[in-house]
Amino acid sequence: MAARVTIGSGKLTVADVAAVAVLRAKVQVETPAAPDGHPSASADAATDAAVSAQLELALQAQQAAEATPQSPAVSRAVLVVLLHRLLQLRASAATVESAQFVTALLNADTTPLFAAGPVDSAAAALLAAIEGIGLARQGVAAHTETVAVAAALQRAGIALPTTPLSAAEKELMLRAPATLLAVSTLAVAGARGLLPLSDAVAALTCETLRANAASFEAEYVDASRPHRGVVTAATNLRLLLENSKLVNSRKDATADPACVRYIPQYHGPARDAVLAAYKTIELELNSAAVEGAAARSVGALHPQVLKTALGATLDGVRVLLTGSNERRAVLDASAAPIAPASACAVELVEAATASLAQELSLSLRAFDAEDEQLRARLAEKSAKAAEAAAKAAAAAAKEDEKLAAMPEAQRLKVLEKRKKKQEKSKEKDGAKKGGRDEVKIGVGSAAFRAFVAPHGGLVSAAALAAALNPFDLRAGTGAALVVEELLARIGSGGARRKPKIAKGAQDLLPHQMQLREKIFNKIRMVFKRHAGVEIETPVFELKETLTGKYGEDSKLIYDLADQGGELLALRYDLTVPFARFMALHNPGNIKRYHIARVYRRDNPQMARGRFREFYQCDFDVAGSYAPMLPDAEVLAVAVEVLQQFPELGPFKVKLSHRLLLDAVLAICGVPADKFRATCSAIDKLDKEPWAAVRRELVDDKGLPAAVADEIERFVCRVGAPRALHAALEAEQLFGANADAARAMGELRVLFDYLDAMGVLEHVSFDLSLARGLDYYTGLIYEFVLTSPAHNVGSIAAGGRYDNLVGMFSATGQQIPCVGVSMGIERIFGILLAHAEKVEKATGAVSPSPSQVLVASTGGALTLARLAICQELWRANIAAEVLQVENPKFTKQLHYALERGIPYMVVVGEEELASGQVKIKEIAAKDEVAVPRGEMVAELLRRRCPTTDTLSV
Repeated sequence: MAARVTIGSGKLTVADVAAVAVLRAKVQVETPAAPDGHPSASADAATDAAVSAQLELALQAQQAAEATPQSPAVSRAVLVVLLHRLLQLRASAATVESAQFVTALLNADTTPLFAAGPVDSAAAALLAAIEGIGLARQGVAAHTETVAVAAALQRAGIALPTTPLSAAEKELMLRAPATLLAVSTLAVAGARGLLPLSDAVAALTCETLRANAASFEAEYVDASRPHRGVVTAATNLRLLLENSKLVNSRKDATADPACVRYIPQYHGPARDAVLAAYKTIELELNSAAVEGAAARSVGALHPQVLKTALGATLDGVRVLLTGSNERRAVLDASAAPIAPASACAVELVEAATASLAQELSLSLRAFDAEDEQLRARLAEKSAKAAEAAAKAAAAAAKEDEKLAAMPEAQRLKVLEKRKKKQEKSKEKDGAKKGGRDEVKIGVGSAAFRAFVAPHGGLVSAAALAAALNPFDLRAGTGAALVVEELLARIGSGGARRKPKIAKGAQDLLPHQMQLREKIFNKIRMVFKRHAGVEIETPVFELKETLTGKYGEDSKLIYDLADQGGELLALRYDLTVPFARFMALHNPGNIKRYHIARVYRRDNPQMARGRFREFYQCDFDVAGSYAPMLPDAEVLAVAVEVLQQFPELGPFKVKLSHRLLLDAVLAICGVPADKFRATCSAIDKLDKEPWAAVRRELVDDKGLPAAVADEIERFVCRVGAPRALHAALEAEQLFGANADAARAMGELRVLFDYLDAMGVLEHVSFDLSLARGLDYYTGLIYEFVLTSPAHNVGSIAAGGRYDNLVGMFSATGQQIPCVGVSMGIERIFGILLAHAEKVEKATGAVSPSPSQVLVASTGGALTLARLAICQELWRANIAAEVLQVENPKFTKQLHYALERGIPYMVVVGEEELASGQVKIKEIAAKDEVAVPRGEMVAELLRRRCPTTDTLSV
């Protein structure tokens, strides 16, 4: 028996209906006080006649359906739905008394006889019962009998309401599709409970079959097809099977059956469908009744909403039933499939529960058999151990006789050896025994097994079906919520689990952060000497700010959950937020740089420096300047940055012009609406041969073969900037195309500027370059490392985007912009590998963050060491003390050597008395005593670094 359910005080939940209908929970009703002397709503004669006709039809349906009424659970659910509808009506003496009457019926296990048929006459049957006429069903389960309503009320001691409902109130009651809503509610309640139970039972089946759990791993499910339900089901299976010694233990290489391999694909779509339907049904349960003239114009609730939700629920339950039937056949080839006896939705849920119970029974039986075999082995092992112990005792007795004759010193020595031998033997036995005294199933599976079979031994399928009751959605007792609580506990670290980091993210250790700081400082120095100023923008933006700016890459934007009506997303790059910044603040001409994290929901390739969270270093010039001067300076800035890191090796700048590319596509006959799609294919020429790109253009993008062949004439042209520029002009490949002429003129000026800045030698004019982002309007470029040792793709890219700011401006004002963006992770990965290689070859240790260790040569000098530290900190010298009370000097010296601290300031009793300290330069093995007041000056004279300078 479930706890008492209160109806009327708040929202009616699906779980409340299931508790009253299936678990026979007692009902307590909270009725509003009816106004004194307030009459019930009135109705016209036509309404009164229509209500009477429906009551008469309901009584006739009862007589016809006496042999096949609705099930007790459905009947009780119908009563709960109608009781809730009564309480939604405008309060009157009649509605209050009728609600109390219905409550008494439920608590006395008495319901009107509700006919199972195409016409929903449940509300009319209840209205007849309120008047004391019609038939009723009384009793529990198999002991239910059909009697007249008057006889049932008399037997249960229930009085009829003294104030009758008005015709208008009856009409409102009759509008509710009570039976459909009740059946839908029970169906989604049971289906909701089946979701976690199906995962738990399937996990035990995987244990029994020693299945390969690789198909449930995140890289196969979350990454390839991240459907919400499928990901959740796979996650649940991983949690349940965690630490299992049974899965993945099969020796043969045969693949598991599809019904086992693809459990997430069975359970996931069912989960999505059921949870969506659950929300819909709970919303319909609590929809207010429409009264008055609006009710006649709008009409009653249309049942299609409920039918759609119920259909989706039943489809989901059928999939769960099918999956369970198929897995049972794998566990036991003689197992017959289970099917519902009728089309009733509740019976379908019960059939799925019965199949899960039998599947669970087969797994538990297999585990019990293994436990029995284990107990037999342990008994045999114990017998052998007892026999060995007896022999050892006999041998020990003989040894004891020899020991008695030995001198005392020799006897003690032999006893000590024997003791050590016994302890070592005990440890060895314990190590052998560890993990072999039980069947090792997963953490979650073991907890679920203990819940359904707390006392072990064989449990019948019927008993398991009762234990799994999916309609029981009570916290702490219902099997479904027990499993969900178990999964939440394991998932939040309730069991000991190996910590993991999110895919595409990384932790950085202190020595890695030191290197990263140096990289950032060098990049900032370049940006600053070009008069760059730093800005900051939020890590998240309004989603409308980001969408529509990245072409095909827009699908990689990380969306955030709805924050009170604001649709937000994590920034994809730093360029679009900068354009929004310019439109919002209009700071005029600006050379801006920004170093910050960005986020892309991409498939990460960590080895190639491709992450989902990573730093970008951007330098942009915005405003009105002489043509191509900002473009040239931005390119020069990027070249200077890369020249700061000789470990990267040689590099080149692939350069083209967006107008030139558009002109090529127009000349070749590509439709304007396919320009961007064609560009994304052409951009792959640095990774794929022309044949593969041509195939994509023709087969995927839909271009005629002749057009693709014409494109080849242009996009395969690569060469030195001025040489290729001159060749293209001489060949007049672009004809009289105005865009091409403009682009070629701008490139001519750019090459002159780059030559003057000394960076033209790094540039390669490459017509295949087609940056995929939609916002580029002019010059485009990409920086790539040419050393075969660094296969990381591009490490920087950018271009001109003159129209992006105008997209955010209220007046449409355009601000020309050009910039470059460097992905720091790829640079960092190469420099880190180089540093580790050098460190390994030379045996050098990473530099310590401390420059000075303040040490003492005597005890009780902690206060003196701290005072000296404070002086060094004030002078911006990184210093520390060994945080051990009264440490020995040798221990402090070893600490400095291990940490690579270059200097030591040593103080002892003599130094304190004389006002001096000793400064030890460890690498030079040099030590000098200086007055305390000259300590800082002496360290600086010896080139001790300070923290007020950048680490580069």
